[in-house]
Amino acid sequence: MKVTAFKVFLLGIVISCTQVMVFAQSEKSNGDVPFEENQIENLIESIDNDGELDFNTLYEDLEVYLSSPLDLNDADYTTLKESRLLNDIQINDLQNHKAEFGDLLSIHELQSIPSFDLKTIKALEPFVKVGGGLYNYNLSLGDMIKSSKSELFIKWRRVLEQQQGFDPERTNGFEGDPNKLYTRFKMAHENRFRVTLIGEKDPGEAFFAKSNPRGFDFYSGHVHLKEYSSVIKDIIIGDYTVSFGQGLVLHNGFGSNKSSYVMDIKKGGRQLRSYNSINELNYNRGIATTLQLMPKVQLTTFFSSTDVDASIFTDTSDIDVGLEAFSSFRTSGFHRTPSEIENERNLKQTSTGASLKYDGDRFKIGLNALYNYFDKELQRSDNLFNKFRFSGDKLFNASVDYSYFYQNIHVFGETAYSDNGAIATLNGVLIGLDKNVDFSLLHRSLPRDYQVLNGNAFGETIGASNENGIYSGLIIRPLKSWTVSAYFDVWNHPWLRTRQDGPSDGKEFLVNVNYYKKRKFNFYLQYKYETKQENSPLDFRIDQLDYFQIHRLRAHFDHSLSKSFSLRNRIEFSRHLEEGKTSSGYLIFQDVLYKPIASPFSFTARYAFFDTFDFDSRIFAYENDLIYEFFIPQFSGRGSRYYINMRYDIGNITLEFRYAQTLLDFRRETDGTILRPITFGSGNTEIEEPKQTEIKAQIRYKF
Repeated sequence: MKVTAFKVFLLGIVISCTQVMVFAQSEKSNGDVPFEENQIENLIESIDNDGELDFNTLYEDLEVYLSSPLDLNDADYTTLKESRLLNDIQINDLQNHKAEFGDLLSIHELQSIPSFDLKTIKALEPFVKVGGGLYNYNLSLGDMIKSSKSELFIKWRRVLEQQQGFDPERTNGFEGDPNKLYTRFKMAHENRFRVTLIGEKDPGEAFFAKSNPRGFDFYSGHVHLKEYSSVIKDIIIGDYTVSFGQGLVLHNGFGSNKSSYVMDIKKGGRQLRSYNSINELNYNRGIATTLQLMPKVQLTTFFSSTDVDASIFTDTSDIDVGLEAFSSFRTSGFHRTPSEIENERNLKQTSTGASLKYDGDRFKIGLNALYNYFDKELQRSDNLFNKFRFSGDKLFNASVDYSYFYQNIHVFGETAYSDNGAIATLNGVLIGLDKNVDFSLLHRSLPRDYQVLNGNAFGETIGASNENGIYSGLIIRPLKSWTVSAYFDVWNHPWLRTRQDGPSDGKEFLVNVNYYKKRKFNFYLQYKYETKQENSPLDFRIDQLDYFQIHRLRAHFDHSLSKSFSLRNRIEFSRHLEEGKTSSGYLIFQDVLYKPIASPFSFTARYAFFDTFDFDSRIFAYENDLIYEFFIPQFSGRGSRYYINMRYDIGNITLEFRYAQTLLDFRRETDGTILRPITFGSGNTEIEEPKQTEIKAQIRYKF
């Protein structure tokens, strides 16, 4: 039986209306959707990914705040920005409110602050408090260790079907077994002292054998002391991340970018963070400190030496004949096949940097410097798009970043320099135009010859070069419980890029209409349009580019039937248009969430059905997962997916289990031909049947 998109749309409306009628009979709620879920989905859809982003530790601090809530009266701008609980307009409004009326007496007082709507306050409640005192600087390190709480994580994951890489007859197959193993030990005192040790093995990697005789393929750890005294703000020994300014010089990890959170365009927060991820790239290993030199002056310094995966070759040029060089970084973190193992950690990167920051009440300015050195020289391929990219064995960057608050206006930016003489700049403003209207504007000028290794600036692409653009965002709260968010971004790339054999441009528009009823119901309708240039599929000439367009329409419903039981469903359409080709698709899913307050057992489950013409019309959808994890698969072709997560708490022990399966009905060739029979995946991960089943199990022990 053929299922049309229109029929699916009607089905979604019927389901949603039925649930709304049931919901209307209930006055109870069990909470909101996962924090920042829609933001993460938007980011993954928006970013033209020329690099890697790590989202693995996004919720790490939120759980700390659940057990040790953040005091809104005591928290400064840096702490509030680091928490990602509030945007800059809200932080500014909160600080202005406290300056005029004194400390908050209750969290409900936030309702009198213009930019705090009911949805924001409800989301804040589990993570913040009002009152609690300042840091106790008389608490010694020994006292922190004695009063610390510990937890041990052990996690296992496996795909049940046979993947091609595990065939012993395969020439370039996997060295190890199909199990993914992960363990983490953490000892912490509130959010001020932490010791962490992590071990991780990916599927296909050896374990206590062959190339990994020491067990796990990846080890990580650190000791982090925070707010130890009025002088020592941070000391980290081990693995950590560093973030300066707006990402033009250095910014590791998750950062603000385009999403339905249209005011969240400014990066900020603590410059040093301990590293808790299993991403084997974009972290530092060594020592880092932040010192409070004077009441408003901080100095952050760090030194790092890490081993990096890279493709090494012997230089045969007349000048450097016989010297080793590398052509590119290997970013997957996998060490399963002979070629992957050959590239494993054979390049040493040494990094050192410093940031001197003046942190005034209204005006803040920072001077940042970064030096990177490699023990082998980077010699990129002679592809024309590499012409202005960094090559060599050393790179120096420096920048000045600033921010200024004046009443309801917040201006910020950063200007950076690379040692080839190029200068990049990014500047923005956030304005509270009215108690019901907020506006944001950001301009970026990132020249094609600006060179940076770990940049992560706001933009269409990951990195901080070869892009100019202007972004504007607007939030309107026309009625109680209603919010309208929109942004418009236009950009151009002055030089060639992958799949763009000439200068290119693009633009993007998003509007999100959200209705939120406290303790009851949340609904949003979101439309996104994007058009940009890529190489022409007609190939009339090498540098001919054509525009393609992407349309996405999403309706999302989320509500609670009781304190224990809630339902969530979504229908989303996508449409991709380019010269000589049109593809479209849809996704519909239904979630069931059962999280009783007094019961040790809880579960979440989903059933999703999708039908997209091809990869161009793919759709992303956030999935609940185990603690500290989330998953955002992309759906293309036609099929279904379902999963169930189960959790059981026994005193200090939490047991979790996840079962997920994707079933493919068919895929289409580029000309629209239906392809049957089909396989799942490709290369070494290919499964010779149209499905993939994944199971996960995890135990967490607190002591």
